[in-house]
Amino acid sequence: MNLLLKSATLIAFLATSSVHASDRSEVTYYFDSELAADPAAVPMSAGSESTGKGTVTVKNDGTVTMDIMWVIRGEDGPINEDNAVIGMHIHTGDEYTNGPIVFGFCGQDPLPSFGGTCQQGWSYDSAQIATKYAGKICDKNVKDCYNYGQTSAREAAQLLIDGREDMYVNIHTTKSLAANGKAGALGLIRGQLRLKEESRPAGSDEDEDEWSMTSSTSREMKSSLRGGNM
Repeated sequence: MNLLLKSATLIAFLATSSVHASDRSEVTYYFDSELAADPAAVPMSAGSESTGKGTVTVKNDGTVTMDIMWVIRGEDGPINEDNAVIGMHIHTGDEYTNGPIVFGFCGQDPLPSFGGTCQQGWSYDSAQIATKYAGKICDKNVKDCYNYGQTSAREAAQLLIDGREDMYVNIHTTKSLAANGKAGALGLIRGQLRLKEESRPAGSDEDEDEWSMTSSTSREMKSSLRGGNM
């Protein structure tokens, strides 16, 4: 196959496969987070029995939502007017690091609201289940926002999807803010975001196989144009 024919074949192939590339932009990713005390990053949380569990849904366009449940136990509670849930965020950092906010879901003074106050659960057991929040990018030009608020929601979502930044979910309460003192708003319980194994491109298995074949075939064609065999 001469070079001209190879070029024409590759151009036609890439034009056809562009449809699949646009489909991949609609992929939805699901991340799990198991929240608990993390004394390595937040020493004042040592001994806390409070827990939580969240599922964060992320799309390439920057749409981020979170389903979360939590239980505030022992001396961490109760959740009431004097000890409110004052913030839920996604931060950058590993289990040893306290990083800036990337996405916020809810909050109240003295933390940013990100559009609304957090659900405060049921007063008799300081727990909340099946609460869904829409995330908003932290876009203020301050150090508490990732990259001083200069990263778009789309860019931040891609950092998480690609695994280029470790990120964690954090729940803040009035008591935890006071307990952390000058260290700042380190939160009460937190959990790293882990991509769920079942996360995959939307559509059938055949779609995934076709995308894989498209990528492989495209690489082979480009290789052939650089002088490889075809």
